[in-house]
Amino acid sequence: GGGDHHDPSDSKHDQALQAVLLADSFSTSLRPVTLDRSTPTVLCPLNGVALLDLAIEFLAGAGVEELYVYCVRGADAVEEYVNASSWTSSVDVRCVKDAGCKNAGDALRDLDKRGAIKSDPFVLMSGDVVTNADIKGTIAEHRARHKKDNAAMMTMVFKEVGCWDVSEDDDVDVEEEGDDGSPLGGVRGPRGRRRGGVRAAASSSPLRPVSEDLVVGLDPTDPLGIRVLLYDDHSHNGAVNVPSSFFDEHRQVRLRSDLLDSGIYVCSPDVLARFSDEFDYRDVRRQFVHFSCAEEEAGLQNRIYASVLRGSEYAARVADFRSYHAVSGDLLRRWCYPVVPDNPPAGYERRERYEMGRGCLYRERMTGRTRIGRSSVVKGPGMVGSGCRIGEGCVVKRTVIGNDCRIHSDATIKDSHLWRGVTVEEGTSVDRSILCDDVVIRKGAKVERGCVIGRGCIVGEGVTLPEFTRLTLCGDDEEGSDDDDEFGEFDDSSSGSGSSSGEESDSDDSGEESDSEEDSSSEGGEAKVGATGGTASGGAASSEAPPTSDGTADHGAVGHDGLGRIWLPPAVKNDDDSDYDSDDSQVGDGDGLTQAIEHMKMQSIGYDPSELYRKRADAHDQAEEEEDYFSDFDAGEEAEGAMEFGSDGDDFGAGDMTFGDEGDDDGPTYPSFIIGRQKGVDVVKDFKQMCLEHEESSPIENLAIELNSYKFSQNATYSDISAGAIQAVLELTASSSGGASAGAGKFVAALNTRLEHWGPLFRDKVCRGTEEERSVIYALENAAVGGGDVGTALGAEPAFRLALQTMHNEGILGEEAILTWAAKRAEGDKESALGKLFWQKPTQDFLEWLEEESGSEEESGSEDESDSDSD
Repeated sequence: GGGDHHDPSDSKHDQALQAVLLADSFSTSLRPVTLDRSTPTVLCPLNGVALLDLAIEFLAGAGVEELYVYCVRGADAVEEYVNASSWTSSVDVRCVKDAGCKNAGDALRDLDKRGAIKSDPFVLMSGDVVTNADIKGTIAEHRARHKKDNAAMMTMVFKEVGCWDVSEDDDVDVEEEGDDGSPLGGVRGPRGRRRGGVRAAASSSPLRPVSEDLVVGLDPTDPLGIRVLLYDDHSHNGAVNVPSSFFDEHRQVRLRSDLLDSGIYVCSPDVLARFSDEFDYRDVRRQFVHFSCAEEEAGLQNRIYASVLRGSEYAARVADFRSYHAVSGDLLRRWCYPVVPDNPPAGYERRERYEMGRGCLYRERMTGRTRIGRSSVVKGPGMVGSGCRIGEGCVVKRTVIGNDCRIHSDATIKDSHLWRGVTVEEGTSVDRSILCDDVVIRKGAKVERGCVIGRGCIVGEGVTLPEFTRLTLCGDDEEGSDDDDEFGEFDDSSSGSGSSSGEESDSDDSGEESDSEEDSSSEGGEAKVGATGGTASGGAASSEAPPTSDGTADHGAVGHDGLGRIWLPPAVKNDDDSDYDSDDSQVGDGDGLTQAIEHMKMQSIGYDPSELYRKRADAHDQAEEEEDYFSDFDAGEEAEGAMEFGSDGDDFGAGDMTFGDEGDDDGPTYPSFIIGRQKGVDVVKDFKQMCLEHEESSPIENLAIELNSYKFSQNATYSDISAGAIQAVLELTASSSGGASAGAGKFVAALNTRLEHWGPLFRDKVCRGTEEERSVIYALENAAVGGGDVGTALGAEPAFRLALQTMHNEGILGEEAILTWAAKRAEGDKESALGKLFWQKPTQDFLEWLEEESGSEEESGSEDESDSDSD
């Protein structure tokens, strides 16, 4: 009778979906905060919510039933937090603790040895990921792919964020800014282009680590999915080496520099076995992925695929304090909906409830114990937690304030993060900094940009804490013991304090504050001293030199009444055994500690990467000058058969290059390349989808806000929105009017009805001028010749003419836009599909009438002017 029983683990179909969450980032990028064993990476609060809760909420939504949280530093704190949490009822969360683990490779080898992971596939995820993505489809695709090909062992999840760019100062388009002149957080692409002069400005997404310059080679024509052929994030390289075998074996090779590795991987258990076989693999991305792609030439067949998130989906890693600040801002602006402050993970609603007010300012409303002085100014995006007190005369802008904080009178706090129980006394100033739990800033003190102050530290009265200073109460235990920290992996950096020059000051603030910020960002002096552990300026600290340390306080830095010591990163090791090269020409002069400090600045809030990106662009230019676009490459046996692809700032910055066939069946045609305008992102398609998902029972203004936010996030234009929106309206019209069977009159009547709701979007929100109006016309004519239900209905006479006339009558299309389009189209090929549409008699009759109307109006205007002159 017992023969019918079996172990569920023996059946892949019965096995619950499992996931592995790496609770440790195995880096120093969030130190000194993570030196405190009570605050490991996953327990750091982001807008008041622990990163661990955000990760588990996401994994539960993806269908994960069993989760292994692999803990290293602060493992006891994580285990205690997990045991006390409420979501353990829906997800079986188990902590695996190993204080001796040094890197991700060790963790995966340990899991393989334990035999804990049974499901195929399982989800591997970094604990610092914040996302609203739906990866159920990615999991299903990986499962189906692995059944067809056992070598397809991993699917990486990428997010399009744009790529960095440098441009001339006189001709650069400015990003959407806050009132301090700094760019708003979010996913952004390049805003300007070089015009042939000296580069003076740089732009990039703050979600992308400054020290990385990821280039991914993809084959979108692979029958099983988007194949990853190349993974290179060494930022010091001025060129990317593309093996020539790619062009023999793959129909198309696409190089993209606009993707962010989200830290989410759908894996087969073979990945764990591979790590056990390759005992020297320490990093998932830079070693396992990189070498798996490189080894394909040897026939090892470890195939990795990519899943690129849709435009409306968000994914980013809190890799350092700079990205921490950017992700926080994105959540406050609701770019990661439904992951927003007023919709916290399960369990939080019992303790607190936030409501969003004007300017994306969230206030805790459940307890009602927060008090804000009448004369104080508090502006969002930001948060104010429960039990807070903000005195009179304070200025608080774009700041997240945790529970039980005290801000005394006349304090100024901007673009900062105050965790629980922080006290800021009167007359103080805090700029672009992070203040952890129970920090105290004494009267008249000043905290410059980029500072991180660890739990329980005190900045003394009147002390000016120089920019990029990091304070902690923790000792030196395990300091520098991890050979695999991030500082050993970076490839380039800025040189000198000039690379981290300050950003613009608040445009609505007094000139005094502007002068103060300018002083704080000048070369040398305080900025350099603070980063290297010298004395702080002002107040009680100014009389003591050199600073003394008794293990709890460097009084020369924090003042006589202060508490805490300056934390410095471990020195960079540039030995022959390093896995990741360092380019001294971009790191700058100095020893390993100086280089590490410069890299620390790159990971801080308020860092300006312009100088670094200019150096990278120069390296790309130099590579182009030294080598042809495609040249034979002879650098030893390992590079045999390779082709080198070099690029300057314009081409490489475009983010997307395609080699080979673009869709015909005549076989590959290389080495031609195509540069994508939007770095592989089809923003028009995304805007169309957002409009199709809009419910017409909701106000059109809500959709306008969503479209505008996405426009800024993807560096799109109002013309892109106009085109996507009219495509959606036409599709909705076709579905409601009967599609291809509808006559012209019925189709246009349905369009007219639709425009009662959609008309204000075009008239008042997105059609700002003739350019946007022409984009609507172009979308109309392309839909008319594009086939399908819309094309059949709109292409039949006189539907196109009636559609133009209807949109003109509704005030969406002006005479100038229509006549400008007509003049251009009249010069085109009459026998083409667009030409035949244009020369339809009803369309020509309408254009003739419109020209006459336009001419009569001009004549009337001239007569009015003549009469006025005669008077």
